[in-house]
Amino acid sequence: MPASKKKKENIPLSSMAGLIRYYDEDIERIKINPKAVIIASLVMIGLVIALTKLLPTP
Repeated sequence: MPASKKKKENIPLSSMAGLIRYYDEDIERIKINPKAVIIASLVMIGLVIALTKLLPTP
């Protein structure tokens, strides 16, 4: 196989289109369990609904 053809196979399509891949960075991030996010959002929705029912609007 010619060297020029081999080089082209290793290039990802996103870089050929001029896009930058940001997900390749190795930075430590806070990891949150998806179940915890869903539970927290449901609790917040419940609190908002409960407060709108309990507190009268001016």
